[in-house]
Amino acid sequence: MSNKGPIKSFAIVAFIAFLLSLPLWWENVYWIHILCFVCINILLTSSLRIISLTGELSLGAAGFMLVGAYGSGLLSINLGLSVWLSMLLGGLMSALVAFILGTAIIRTRGVYFSILTLLTSEIFRLTMWYWKSMSGGPAGLRNIPSPNSVNILGMITIAFEDKIPNYYVILVIVILSLIILYRFERSLGLTWMAVKRSGVLSESIGIGVFNHKLIAFVIGCFFSGIAGALFAHYMGIIETSETGKFGALASIYTIIYMVVGGEASFAGPILGAGILTIMPELFRPLKEYQPIIFGVLVIFIMFFMRQGLISFPYHLRLGWIRVGEFLRKFGLEKV
Repeated sequence: MSNKGPIKSFAIVAFIAFLLSLPLWWENVYWIHILCFVCINILLTSSLRIISLTGELSLGAAGFMLVGAYGSGLLSINLGLSVWLSMLLGGLMSALVAFILGTAIIRTRGVYFSILTLLTSEIFRLTMWYWKSMSGGPAGLRNIPSPNSVNILGMITIAFEDKIPNYYVILVIVILSLIILYRFERSLGLTWMAVKRSGVLSESIGIGVFNHKLIAFVIGCFFSGIAGALFAHYMGIIETSETGKFGALASIYTIIYMVVGGEASFAGPILGAGILTIMPELFRPLKEYQPIIFGVLVIFIMFFMRQGLISFPYHLRLGWIRVGEFLRKFGLEKV
């Protein structure tokens, strides 16, 4: 009987406990700020992976993130809704848009699907850029409120105006979202993988390929919308410049996070988004060389670990075995 299951569960619980305790002993507000972005990028990348399980690569992650961000921001500003409710509605708005557009987009396949999702994302961005009365135009949407304060047992009131309380909000919502995404994958993942491998064969045994692709697309876009809502209420201001969080480049980076981390595993995109979001900050002192270093590292990972960073332990063990074989060849032993 394998002990990997309990060990893996313990490691996950221990890591979550570490993240929850982090602000208690590490008072570096800047890195707490970076970790907020790490969590948001992890959720966005994981939502993209759900879509990729059906064999389709979406280039519109940033666009549906935009729908959730502006939807939640406008609802909380114009209608005075609770931020907790507006964030949920922002995700639902993104899912509704995905359902309406998905009935047409999903009928295409491969590169055509990718192109249509990219164009859809850019239409969303340009609409908010030029619709000044709605979105503020190039100046962006400002004064987006933080989550409403929470009163615990009538004794303690927690306000979410500083970075550390917001970190906890983002972390908890992202963890809950990842649990839901994991449960979806456990229940529908094999069917989605069958659709990915052969749509014709799946149809022949009674699997509704179109319906399953639409379900995955809507679920993925819902959580992209949640990521957008978290970003909007954390930053307090959002805008739609071409190089910003909702531009085409952001969607491409999300795909890089997923592929470099290893899209074959649920943990792969989490690892990829986490490491690649933090990496530019570590090389920030190098300034102009930062993009070159980032690109070289990504190419190195993709060349030597084609299954992504998640396969690093396997390659480490394989390297150790090869070193042992090399030493034994010359009558030596590993230390």
